Amino acid sequence: MGPTADRDPRQLPTPALPRRARLAAAAPGILRASMAWFIASAVAHGLRYLALAFYADRVAPWWLEAATTALVWVTGVVSIAIVLCAAVASAGWLIDARRRAYEPGTDPRSRFRLWVGSLVVVVNFFRLPVYLEELRRVSTRAPSRTALRRWWAAWAINVVAVAVAFWRSTGDGPQAAADTVLLTMVAALTAAWAIHETRSVIRSFNDPSPRFTRRFIAAGIVDAR
Repeated sequence: MGPTADRDPRQLPTPALPRRARLAAAAPGILRASMAWFIASAVAHGLRYLALAFYADRVAPWWLEAATTALVWVTGVVSIAIVLCAAVASAGWLIDARRRAYEPGTDPRSRFRLWVGSLVVVVNFFRLPVYLEELRRVSTRAPSRTALRRWWAAWAINVVAVAVAFWRSTGDGPQAAADTVLLTMVAALTAAWAIHETRSVIRSFNDPSPRFTRRFIAAGIVDAR
């Protein structure tokens, strides 16, 4: 026999998952980190707003001005990258979940259309609910329509909050700057809420349905030793 005849099967190398499956598996963790970052961003903007309000009629210490300004800029710039990572991971999860749900057949929508409908701004606001509703109909593990509506509402509120913060940022003067910081904090909090709802939707599709995990034990049967 060859040298591999006596090898323990448990020690055999595990086949690597496809890239799409790895991305889908990483999506919940990426979303969790994104939610934590947006909460931290809201805290940073809240501290900046408190500093602006407290020193509204006098000069703030240079170190406080520098620290709060740096916090706001760093969290804001990193948030853009965080949003992109979360969007790509979520789209990868959606494509992989639809592939598994439609097996042994094929997804009626092409991967290209799903990527475009999931990642293109404005388009994804209208197409993603359709993709999720289609997945809900063919999946044995799915959230309720109420959960999907709550997810969509969270993202709609976040879009409005971001738009209002951006509009206020075009104003002039210290009051407009302070209002922008406060509105950006609200936008970060709504983003964290929307990501939380997204994780809940993913978990609803991934977790076993209670219909298949409920156990019935006949009356009178006890654990015998």
